Amino acid sequence: MLEYTGGAPAAAQSPLSSLFKTTAILRIGAGVLLMTRHGFNEALSAYRFFWKEQPWDWVPAFHTAGVPYAHLVAPAIAVIVASVALSWILGFLTRLFAALFLPIIITALMLLPQNGPAHVEAAWLYLFITLTLLLFGSGAISADQLFRLGQGGTPKRH
Repeated sequence: MLEYTGGAPAAAQSPLSSLFKTTAILRIGAGVLLMTRHGFNEALSAYRFFWKEQPWDWVPAFHTAGVPYAHLVAPAIAVIVASVALSWILGFLTRLFAALFLPIIITALMLLPQNGPAHVEAAWLYLFITLTLLLFGSGAISADQLFRLGQGGTPKRH
């Protein structure tokens, strides 16, 4: 006797398999890399520069690049980068923080060519990741999904 009709029976969904069917793996991986490579260390350096008046290499680099008020812009960017990384890791307000990160990464692409191809390549990859998260959101496994943020409208009742 037939137990189902159609091509294939409905398979049970596991949370681990849904992780790989969404942008969550990209979001989490990029967030962890951004936090460990740039976010945490630079936010800590910005704190030391701003409150303990210790030297920090971002300020002279920003000043050399012609950024006005480099002593204020550099710490602000460091805090934004750390916030973006944390947002991506948690999946909380992912599109908003991707939109905040977009002008920073585009500016970095304009200022980085003198630092070598490895930095430019990383900036291009972060740009593509940012655009992907801006377009597609945080994915199925995220705080946005938990609170139903960014879905628009009221939830459907069955």
